[in-house]
Amino acid sequence: MLIQVGHQLTAAVRAETERAGDPRVKVIAQALVRHLHDFAREVRLTEKEFGIALDIVTRLGRLTTPSHNEVRLMAGSLGLSTLVALMNDGTDGKPTSASLLGPFWRQGSPRMNNGLSIVRSPTEGPPLFFTGRVVDTDGNAVAGVEVDVWHASPAGLCENQDPEQAEWNLRGRLFSDEEGTFAGLV
Repeated sequence: MLIQVGHQLTAAVRAETERAGDPRVKVIAQALVRHLHDFAREVRLTEKEFGIALDIVTRLGRLTTPSHNEVRLMAGSLGLSTLVALMNDGTDGKPTSASLLGPFWRQGSPRMNNGLSIVRSPTEGPPLFFTGRVVDTDGNAVAGVEVDVWHASPAGLCENQDPEQAEWNLRGRLFSDEEGTFAGLV
């Protein structure tokens, strides 16, 4: 097929996605192509602007590390993370509202006993005691719920952003007790 106009290109690229074995992948790929092409046409994207956008995406990839995901941070800045959370975990008939882990959450925080400190390196300022309670939709305590806690230092940085902080500083996994309560010290 000789492609002479943009709409022919969109159709040709979408036709290639027909080969996807997974029906859901096919739906997502076809919608992505359609919306990306429509976006470029709507804003009349120039080659220079396209190059700048690619440089941003490339830089985000290069800055991403196992403990710091710049691409996820950008998704949050664009509101995409919140939108996906609201569509999947929102209040539409569900007992728990949407919640984002955010770009500075790390899997594998150390398990902590309730009431202990999550401070692992010198941290200026007065200590902060935190507590919460997990209940079901009827207000009954729920025991054994994992609560992942993390906090920025007084400098405004999480430990995965700041080489001066100890590994896992201001992070911990707590579990609600029989009363549904969890607590700790920052």
